[in-house]
Amino acid sequence: MASNPKARNPTQKANSPVKKTGQGDILKKRLLKAKEEDLTGSREKILMAARGCFAKQGFAGTSIKDIQDASGFSRGNLYHHFKTKEEIIQIIIAQNLGRYCDRIEIILRKSTDRDLSVLELIKELANFAEEITKGPGKGMAFHVWSLSMVDPEVRKTMLTYFERIRSGLEQKIILLMNQGKIKKDKNAEQLSVALFGLVIPGFTLQSVFMDEKAIDPSQYVRSLNLLFKTTS
Repeated sequence: MASNPKARNPTQKANSPVKKTGQGDILKKRLLKAKEEDLTGSREKILMAARGCFAKQGFAGTSIKDIQDASGFSRGNLYHHFKTKEEIIQIIIAQNLGRYCDRIEIILRKSTDRDLSVLELIKELANFAEEITKGPGKGMAFHVWSLSMVDPEVRKTMLTYFERIRSGLEQKIILLMNQGKIKKDKNAEQLSVALFGLVIPGFTLQSVFMDEKAIDPSQYVRSLNLLFKTTS
């Protein structure tokens, strides 16, 4: 009986995806059949695990293996959601800064409703900066700032969100000018840059690196008031 030229050794794997992706057929079929919300949940769990690793070890000190171990997912599942560690970093930075901007915009809006002065507004913003600095993700901001100095894409992302914050501060300053709380002959753009610097890096840096000399938001505002001889 002639042999069938199309027959193959049962031990051979035709078009195996393993070499190309590292994922077996069973994993691929399971992922394809998974509900969309399950995939979304898996994605967020991986991001949360990565956040913890980055906060403790920094970006350079964290490997994909670290994220895999912290998340409890297989390497194939992890790569199904994210192609590289750099992609994970970019997504986390965008998420963090997006939420940061949202909170600041809420603070600015509520400060208008409460008719806060400039110094009272600085205190509100400093309270939020302290919450971020000493919260579960403490240290992340410094890792991001450092990475932005050598990674143009990260810097571009940061500048986009920081400009959103600065623009919001400028609009608030213009409103205070119209209310007579700031003189109208001042440059609103420059004041917004100065206010951004006072609250975002200024308060945060002293809070983290002055140790026992660090001051809380109330002390920070009082010190600024004395330093610049302003009135609340």
